[in-house]
Order: sequence, then structure tokens, then C-alpha cells
Amino acid sequence: MNKIKLSIIGVLLFANSVFAEVKMGVEGGLTFADMRAEETAQILANASGSTVTYSYDEATWSGRIFADMEISPEIHAELGYFLTGSLDATYTISGASATEGYDAMGIDLAAVIYQDNVFFKAGMHSSELNGNAKLTIGGTTYNVTETISGSGFLVGGGLQLDDTRFGLTYYSDMGGDADSDMTMIYYGVMF
Repeated sequence: MNKIKLSIIGVLLFANSVFAEVKMGVEGGLTFADMRAEETAQILANASGSTVTYSYDEATWSGRIFADMEISPEIHAELGYFLTGSLDATYTISGASATEGYDAMGIDLAAVIYQDNVFFKAGMHSSELNGNAKLTIGGTTYNVTETISGSGFLVGGGLQLDDTRFGLTYYSDMGGDADSDMTMIYYGVMF
């Protein structure tokens, strides 16, 4: 339902683009998210009664394409599509190992306020969070996958010089999960 609402708003905004300047853009950078690997390792240690070692990713690549519609010189609307690489964690217990990985994708819509070379944005996103887990015990491997979807808000800002921008955007509730937030740091170009 949220995807439908967001799509309708996007179509309406871009239907009015005949009267406004529309630019396209591409952004790439890093996404940071807390996988809570330490908590998971402690749960596994408590359940197994053994010491658990673990390693995890703190960041992964991310990309976003977007359309920017000028409503006024200071106020713009952006409609974008983003995706991330996988954040992975590995847990090892004597004779067994487990891995988990998460990646995200979605669409976002934001109002962007420009003040000289600085911009601030706030809006919402509709996203999917994909999880994959693998457990290996005694040579037998078990796989589990799950996808959740939902919406949340986003806030961000940055510096834009001509058609080049540097910025940071915080996405809340990825896939609709209140414990799954991410922060994207990026470099982008507009054309």
C-alpha cells in the first residue's frame, strides 16, 4: 500500500515536470549499519554453552539513481531508487559455523531545501531488506532466506557544487523493521 502511495506521488510530481527543470543524478558510496553481531554471538554462546568467535562487515557499497525536480530555486523534490551490497557476519563454534548477510533496496521520495551550496532533505522510503543465513554443522549445511518490506523516513544533507554533490542520508526502519536503520555516505553527479 505504501509503495502505491509513493508511486502515485512520484507520478504526480513528474507529471508537473513540464513546468519545471528536471535533472537526473547518480550517487555511489558506503552504507553503514549495525548488524548486532556481538548480540547474536552472545545468544549463540548462551545457547551452545561454548565460546563463539565472530567477524562482521561494518559497511558495504551502495548506489542510488534519482530524478530531481525544481519546484523553486530553493525547493526541489527527489524521487530515487537505491540498493546496497551485502553486510555479512560469520560466527564459529567448535565444529559448526553460521553466516548471515543482509542487503537492501527501495525507492525514496524527499523534499530538498537548498541554501547556497548546502542542501537538506527529508522524506520517506519504501524498502525491502533481504536476509540470507547459512548454518553448517558436521558437514551439513542449512540455508534460510527471508525478505521483509515496509517504509520509514529519511533525513540527510550535504554540499552541492555545480552538478557534483557530497552527502549523508539516514534511512530509518529499513524493510519496515524498527531495528534496521542505515546511513549512506555518498558522492554524486547530476546531469
